[in-house]
Amino acid sequence: MPGPLSRQLASMLAGTHALLPVSIALATDCYRLSKGREEAFPAWSLPALGLFGVLPDLCSPHLSLEARHASFSHTLLFLAILVPVVAAAAGFFPKGSRLLVAISLWLASMLHLAADAISGGIPWLHPWSDAVLGDFYIDPVWWIAYDAAFVLGTALLLMSRRRLRAGFFAPAAESGECL
Repeated sequence: MPGPLSRQLASMLAGTHALLPVSIALATDCYRLSKGREEAFPAWSLPALGLFGVLPDLCSPHLSLEARHASFSHTLLFLAILVPVVAAAAGFFPKGSRLLVAISLWLASMLHLAADAISGGIPWLHPWSDAVLGDFYIDPVWWIAYDAAFVLGTALLLMSRRRLRAGFFAPAAESGECL
């Protein structure tokens, strides 16, 4: 059970929020490349995914759990308002990747809220309700370890994608083997 300090901390660290969606995109690309298919996520989309992963905290910075629980950017209403914003931004994306990247940007912010829900809870129906969804299922003592793991994992996925792209690994579709 988390101690009294965890009740004072606001949320998971930015590294996890930024790199979780980036890692998922890179893992998707590595899988696709291993099957001899093209990447799904253009290189420019990775920083955008990281930005949207931390967007709820950028829109409403907070240092305490109470401040997060009063935050508009950690609610379902925020996610709903984000839909037309992402849809409008998608018009600036290159054709062919618009829909996937737009949906992924929204999902990056949704993953942020999901991560905060298991690390202290979120005010999911704020301002209509003060009910908090979630609790401290991940003790804050582990948050730095999660950030370090996502930094390492993202670096390994980037290297793997680069090697797959360059043909250092034979695609599974051609070799008949799994990576």
